Amino acid sequence: MKKIYTFFWLLSVQFISAQTILGIDVSHHQGTINWQLVANDGKVFAYCKATEGMTYHDPNFTTYMTGGTNAGIVMGAYHFARPDNNTATQDADNFINTASSYIGNGFLPPVLDLEDPNANTHLDQLFTSSQLTAWVQTWLNRVESQTGVQPILYLNSHYAAYLNNSLNSYGLWIAKPGTLPSTPPTNLGNWNTWVFKQYSWYGSVNGITGNVDLDSFHGNTVDFNNLIGVTGITELKTLGFKFYPNPVHQVLHINPLRNQQITSIKIYDLHGRLLKEINQNQTEINVSTLKNGIYLMQVILNDQQTVTVKFFKN
Repeated sequence: MKKIYTFFWLLSVQFISAQTILGIDVSHHQGTINWQLVANDGKVFAYCKATEGMTYHDPNFTTYMTGGTNAGIVMGAYHFARPDNNTATQDADNFINTASSYIGNGFLPPVLDLEDPNANTHLDQLFTSSQLTAWVQTWLNRVESQTGVQPILYLNSHYAAYLNNSLNSYGLWIAKPGTLPSTPPTNLGNWNTWVFKQYSWYGSVNGITGNVDLDSFHGNTVDFNNLIGVTGITELKTLGFKFYPNPVHQVLHINPLRNQQITSIKIYDLHGRLLKEINQNQTEINVSTLKNGIYLMQVILNDQQTVTVKFFKN
């Protein structure tokens, strides 16, 4: 059996405030995004629109997912539902074909965005609650069966109450613009709890021109790591242990204490895959072959101490 390593995604203290984990959701309307500036502005996660209906693909989806991941932001994909035009299976297959590479460990769960498509189309006038619930359930079943990950539902309070309570076992991303990120949302309809809250439609974030939706996560860093399937050891740094530069382009330098020697170095991606292993006392590590992104390096020292650090490759 293949041994699988998973890691705790340690959120630096600069990214969290009073255990409130913040993020954004975007579509092509946001235009060009500087994801490093978004990360520097304290945004830990981001949902990106992947698809709508049975044919539409957001033109910026792949660019956003790549840029966000390279900046160290935890990314996820969402689908804008069009039950007014298509079957749930048609919608689901469009989403799966576009976003499946970005679903799984290290990514946010997939999301079905259910809301009125426009000012003239109201889903509660086209479908009874049972009919709309059946459409949503079919989409959820299809995506989960194909990806192995249970999706989350994005709803406003009206549709959280309109859908049958048979769906409340799925995580809820509730739309509550005009609230504070840490304030628990009210009027959850048939849900008793929530996973994400969209607390603004007119947010301002460094790296994005114009308004952007702002979101918060319901839980602490352990809860967040469990959600994205990245759990295990914590990023640890021993007093006096140094590594540089960070971000790194080609060569990473390691400076342990004078009485310490390195016995093993392992570099993993955020999905727990071992990418590089060195079993000797080596203080210069060539990382030029790694793709741009964020990695974890585990260093085992001769005094049996283990140091795990996070670094960025650019």
